[in-house]
Amino acid sequence: MKKTFIISCIAIIFSASIHAQQKDFEGILFYRAELRSKSPMISSRALQNIIGIGNEETIFIKHGNYKRVSENTVSYYLTKDQRGYLKFKGADTLYYIDYVSDTTAVTNISKSDEKRNIAGFECKLLTVQLSGDATKRYYYAPALYMNPEYDKNNKIDRYDVFAKETSSLYLGLYQESKTFSLSETCTKVQQATISDTVFELPKLPQKKFSYDDMVVAPEFNRPGGWTKYLQTNLNSQVAAKYLNIPKGEQMASQQVMVVFLVNEYGRISNAEVINKKEVHRKLAEEALRVINESPPWKPATFLGEKTIFWLKMPITFEVTKQ
Repeated sequence: MKKTFIISCIAIIFSASIHAQQKDFEGILFYRAELRSKSPMISSRALQNIIGIGNEETIFIKHGNYKRVSENTVSYYLTKDQRGYLKFKGADTLYYIDYVSDTTAVTNISKSDEKRNIAGFECKLLTVQLSGDATKRYYYAPALYMNPEYDKNNKIDRYDVFAKETSSLYLGLYQESKTFSLSETCTKVQQATISDTVFELPKLPQKKFSYDDMVVAPEFNRPGGWTKYLQTNLNSQVAAKYLNIPKGEQMASQQVMVVFLVNEYGRISNAEVINKKEVHRKLAEEALRVINESPPWKPATFLGEKTIFWLKMPITFEVTKQ
């Protein structure tokens, strides 16, 4: 019994010693990326600008710090700050995102026996499903160790889950959502000593990231504006037929709330009534008709480049007692 206990203690000490000797990867990873839009109304280029993805990416890594460089953005993920920083091409501001700010829920995590050789390293597969029907498939290389403690609080894109499950780096990422598909494949792994100066932030004003702050909203620039368009094109008979004036009142009204996408060419798509249960079905149908038949808008711009934009618009129906 005593001998068994001693052997068990030795085994535990030996295992802990091996784990302690694991050294974090330090060096540079080179990736080829491809993002494809799943909607004919949204170009892949527009999504690239919004997400900040380039066709080629270079990532510098040291002690859990990351610097990602692409044609559109330079991003920094710094352990000491517990933040990600974004420098967009053409912008004179450094935007930041706190590690704990992403509240996306993880709905499932699974590992597979599937293996793939990427950039000369044998990789295993981890699949993470997120709320909103997004799926991330990571091919990670156990040989490229990274202490998961560095990213235990990094909830940006739920990287904390990947770090905890793998204790390594991914060499392949394949992401699917309703809007787009994204692939990032490592083409080269370069182990090298990285200077701390690589992770020094540019001396720019810092501001918490907000997409709305960086976008100029679309504009309906037709003569008379949006109000005139609605007055001219809404079928007034619909309100007269399907709105009832309460007893003792002189009028009745219902407001239909519609969300819709204005793409980078100013065309409208994906219109949807978001308060269906509160309004008459025929009023909702008329609101969607007038939205979908709208002439093109002046598109939104993201840092000066045309982009997509979601709008929420009330359409009010009124009827007055004659």
